Amino acid sequence: MLNIYTSYRCRTCKKEFVLLTDDVDNMANGRYLTCPYCNSKRVVKEKASDSLKECMQERSYRRVNGAIKQVR
Repeated sequence: MLNIYTSYRCRTCKKEFVLLTDDVDNMANGRYLTCPYCNSKRVVKEKASDSLKECMQERSYRRVNGAIKQVR
């Protein structure tokens, strides 16, 4: 079965974010991933999964003004 979501962790700010695997695969060759929080290029791939809840299981998240925010 295909993994839909891929979890990434920034080595600079230690925050985690989830992207769709298809979007990352379809990026152009000259592009690279950056952290959406601190714009660092130091991003590590954590794991890929079918379920979004499974990717987000290790961290705690809460909803703030309709957006999901990571709580340390």
